[in-house]
Amino acid sequence: MNESPAGADRQSVMQFMTTEHFTLQTARAVANAEISSRLQLYMTTLSSAIIALALVAQLSELGEAFVGFALVLLPVVYFLGVVTAGRVMQASAEWRIYGQGMNRIRHYYLEVAPEMEPYLLLPATDDPWASLEAIGIRGRRWWQGLLTTAPAMILIINSVLAGVFAGIVAAAVGPSGPVLPAVAAAAGFALSVVGLGAYEERTFYRDMASVPVAFPADRPAGD
Repeated sequence: MNESPAGADRQSVMQFMTTEHFTLQTARAVANAEISSRLQLYMTTLSSAIIALALVAQLSELGEAFVGFALVLLPVVYFLGVVTAGRVMQASAEWRIYGQGMNRIRHYYLEVAPEMEPYLLLPATDDPWASLEAIGIRGRRWWQGLLTTAPAMILIINSVLAGVFAGIVAAAVGPSGPVLPAVAAAAGFALSVVGLGAYEERTFYRDMASVPVAFPADRPAGD
């Protein structure tokens, strides 16, 4: 049987598959590069903002100029963090889809030559959870995402910014003393973690559920 159901010979099909595998691999590398560049842009902006705040604080001795500068700058950096996390999640979904396509091609390779299965390390199933397990993210525990994903890193850093902003606002409008700014900072941090965390979690599981699976993880490669 050297021909596929469509009439193409097996050698041509393998060439098509190899070309598609290379295309998907290139697209995955591009998505990975975009994730890295987005994170670098965000961290560079954040570092520059902190340096600027430190200079203004030193020159104004934490006076009104520092407060006004912080109230303008911190929301801008926070907004950049939100849109960065959103785009990183989109690029990560693209990265997973490209990997899913390569897994499907690997599944075809095993259909052609099942005896090669012991030599393949990556999965031949397009189940997105199996693909994540192949890169060390095992199970569906929420805390693993908190420790291993770039959006989770942005979530924590952005929430710290939200807490600092809330604390500065409370110190500027409330009575003197550390209690109110500390409480406001904690509340700002918690609200940001809950809000952004809920959005990121909902987006992630929605993307995972929307991916069509042609070859489930519990299905033999030759079926």
